[in-house]
Amino acid sequence: MRKMTAFLMLAVVLACGCAQPEDVPLSRGDVQKEIIGTEEVGGKYNLTLVDTKVTAGNRSSSMKMIRYVKDGEVVEPDMMLSDNMRPGLDWIRENTPEDAVVFCWWDWGHMIRAYAEREPVVDCPSREILAATVSKHIGKFPFEIECPNCVPHDVILDVAGGLVARESTEVVGAMEKYGASVLYVNIQDKYNSNAFYISLGMEPAEPDSEEFLGRAIASEDIDGLELVYSDEVARVYVLKS
Repeated sequence: MRKMTAFLMLAVVLACGCAQPEDVPLSRGDVQKEIIGTEEVGGKYNLTLVDTKVTAGNRSSSMKMIRYVKDGEVVEPDMMLSDNMRPGLDWIRENTPEDAVVFCWWDWGHMIRAYAEREPVVDCPSREILAATVSKHIGKFPFEIECPNCVPHDVILDVAGGLVARESTEVVGAMEKYGASVLYVNIQDKYNSNAFYISLGMEPAEPDSEEFLGRAIASEDIDGLELVYSDEVARVYVLKS
């Protein structure tokens, strides 16, 4: 079973804003989870949305956590799928080739796979980025953090570098390196970008209007890419042929 603990998932949210809607609990302490109900989505990966009450300290929030099956194993990554993400992911599933690879920050990787049924470039962080953003928040040394599915740090560097690149050729080159033809940006990435900069050894910042991420959030035209979908939370680009 591939699983990141709920505590680590919340710590990542606390540290770098990953997949963080406004009602995510922000208190530290032990995380308690209570299953309220389930929604059987089905599909290629037999996706189930588990409506879960997550309590941290004296605050709680309801989240739809994902559970799916890949290669005969149940995957419970302790990641949540908000309802407003569904339209963008529906578009990807319905309008891209089944073998399309999606370039996105790791927060969205499991949702891209389980709901949109496309393979992401990355679906987990690296140990290095966890050490830089999480360990101090959970009172653990970096080597004590459990992350059996952490990806090589150079993959994180390529993805982060592409997302904050100032030249479109850099993000296009990063996509081509991993065989990705689709690029997914979530509006929450403007907060996640702190982790992008930290992973690149830079000072945390929000994306500016000259960087790819800032331009994508503004739904701008970008050389080498075509904006094919945009809504209140998602931007989807594809490589131009």
